[in-house]
Amino acid sequence: MRLFILSWICLIIFTVYCQYSFISNLNCDSVIREHLKLQNINSMHKTHFLNDTSVPKLKTYLLIMIMTTYNNSDLREVIRNTWLKLSNRGKNVFQYRFPIGTKNMNSIIKDSLRKENNIYNDLIFLSDVYEDYQMLTLKTASTFKYAHEHFDFQYLLKVDSDSFVRLGSLIKSLKDLNHPRLYWGFLDGRAKPFRKGKWKEVDWILCDRYLPYQLGGGYVLSSSLVSYIATNLPLLKMYKSEDVAVGAWLGGLDIKYLHDPRFDTEYLSRGCNNEYIITHKQDKEMLQKLYNNILKTGKLCEKEYQTRLSYIYDFSVDPSLCCVRKNGSNIP
Repeated sequence: MRLFILSWICLIIFTVYCQYSFISNLNCDSVIREHLKLQNINSMHKTHFLNDTSVPKLKTYLLIMIMTTYNNSDLREVIRNTWLKLSNRGKNVFQYRFPIGTKNMNSIIKDSLRKENNIYNDLIFLSDVYEDYQMLTLKTASTFKYAHEHFDFQYLLKVDSDSFVRLGSLIKSLKDLNHPRLYWGFLDGRAKPFRKGKWKEVDWILCDRYLPYQLGGGYVLSSSLVSYIATNLPLLKMYKSEDVAVGAWLGGLDIKYLHDPRFDTEYLSRGCNNEYIITHKQDKEMLQKLYNNILKTGKLCEKEYQTRLSYIYDFSVDPSLCCVRKNGSNIP
């Protein structure tokens, strides 16, 4: 402030001097330009200071990250108008986002996504991530990093866009669980690494099985685990399968593994059961149908059925023996 006042005093003195001086070589315009330059510098300092002010994190109980691609605008619209409406709790209870990789994306697609985001304000643009199925592990890790940096949350649900979520039931169950290091989903400990095909894991050398991991159709992490992944991201190996990678990253930590058959999140759906909290591999028509069922009857399924057996994870045996599917069981 003192510098600002002093600069104006100098300007007045020099202006008066210029007007009444007989010294012909004094250039008044140059003095004024120097004063304006000083004002611009002061303005730049003020702007820089304002930009340095940290933006407060958005606070919520449950943060939902729905993994979708740039060309799934119609699917995002269905999700917004179906299961995301199953809870009327405010943003302090849950918020959701659709992460999308935008690295090397053409301007036409970017413009289309910006227009969509101007309407809904629910897209996340990950500028360092290619939007490619083979890059899903990096996209998931980058999503966790974004969540860690921009949100203050207790739990994060990572869910695929072809999954249906009974949102109210999920939130209620989380409140009951209330664990600070929770890793919740449908757990597998006996899967063998792929050694050929598109899921070939050339870098997997830890053992002859994958470490126990929650299957990728949908799983929940507490904020402390998301923060761990986000802050250690440069050190983490990017395995081919994102769910396998998350299980490996968390393998040595003191966490709560919770296996829940109500997570129908395998690579194939096990059918329809009214106890399901999440059910995977649903197309747009099925997402709408399941939502309509809940509105009409309060139940997920028009009729319950099972196409493949489920299991209860046995923590008392070696992981390779963990997961026995039993005929005649009523496990969801």
